[in-house]
Amino acid sequence: MSDALSGTMASRVPPHAMMPVADNVPSSMLWGRSIDIANTRFAAVMLFTLMAIAHYVLREPAPYDLMLVATAGIFLMLGLRIPSGVALPFVCLVLVLLGYMIGGTGAKYIDLSTRFLMTSTYATLTFVFFTAVVAASPDKALRALWGGYIFAGVTAASLGIGGNLGLIPGGEELLGAERAKALFKDPNVYGPFLVPPALYAIWRMTTRGFAPAVFFWGPIATVIVLGLFLSFSRGAWLHLMLSVFLFAIITSMAPETRNQRQRIVLIAIVLGVMLTLALGWAITIPEVRELLEERLGLQAYDTRQGGRFSGQLDALKMAMSHPFGIGPNNWGLIGGHDTHNVYLNVFVSGGFISLIGLVGAFGLTAIRGFRYAMRGPRRGVFIVAYASFIGLIAEAIIIDINHWRHLYLLMGMIWGLMLAAPPVLKPPTGNNTGRA
Repeated sequence: MSDALSGTMASRVPPHAMMPVADNVPSSMLWGRSIDIANTRFAAVMLFTLMAIAHYVLREPAPYDLMLVATAGIFLMLGLRIPSGVALPFVCLVLVLLGYMIGGTGAKYIDLSTRFLMTSTYATLTFVFFTAVVAASPDKALRALWGGYIFAGVTAASLGIGGNLGLIPGGEELLGAERAKALFKDPNVYGPFLVPPALYAIWRMTTRGFAPAVFFWGPIATVIVLGLFLSFSRGAWLHLMLSVFLFAIITSMAPETRNQRQRIVLIAIVLGVMLTLALGWAITIPEVRELLEERLGLQAYDTRQGGRFSGQLDALKMAMSHPFGIGPNNWGLIGGHDTHNVYLNVFVSGGFISLIGLVGAFGLTAIRGFRYAMRGPRRGVFIVAYASFIGLIAEAIIIDINHWRHLYLLMGMIWGLMLAAPPVLKPPTGNNTGRA
């Protein structure tokens, strides 16, 4: 009986508790090893709260940044492990930082380069953290992260709508040049921030029953898209359209359920009607209609001498004449205007080294992500993150996204899911089938 009892007790002991322990291992490491932190309710609450406050970025560092540093520190101390598979994209992002450092040695404004480099390093490390968390507990981590992101998206969109339509007292603080920005510094950052939660809500509409789809996720998607529209960010509009298009195409190629293709068509019709009514109501307001007409055309700063396009040509000439870069965050003062193109920005800042690193990180994520989207587990939520990411790096052609927080979140979700998936086993060859 004692043998049976001890055998039963041993079967209930976690494998890590039965491992031999060296005498010189610190007790803090043993404690962390005994906790699967990513799968705890504590982790879920922390991740949800982290994303729920992501819509407030009026100050630097934002509350999101402070909480993210604290959360990452706690998780790592309690045993969160960095998966080895993150090494390749991480090395690419380190190349970006290396180019910045080399270019920064001759920077005219060394203090600006130093601060930019520090922020870029922090952003890169957030990618590693999100990858590790999602890889360790994909279902629970993603549920918490997306839940908080939806909360932040609805909050930001509601504030943007209320401020733009005069529904909130003192709502002028929620606007930038009469465009909705909520608690962001810039409408052009606020708008793209809303694309992933909008796409997530649309995905939920294709996988949930009729009542949740129409009466819960439908209104959420409508509010977020209306808030995005009122940002009057042309980049955000294009980003949303491209991401929704990619989502529909990839999901149709690899549907999660038998009737998902049909539901996508139905949801497109229902959501289209809801958005048409919401946008139609919004443009009945004269101020909104006038701003829309203005934003649909080319702006004066796009085409004039010394404007966006001529400034990008000047930046390209500078980058070609300085193959190792002039240091990050310097071109704006030297050239008198920003590049409005993340690839050109990275090229002029860190030269060919940084450009190769950025294109490598984005390219790896895009290529491997597409393969996973066709056959990987948890395909639906993966396609949401993937389509949002592709739309974002496409928008990066017309805006600098170096330090956009949700860029690194989306990359972390994509790589975390890919690393969490079990390896795909190749079927046995015909020559070996049925043989001993």
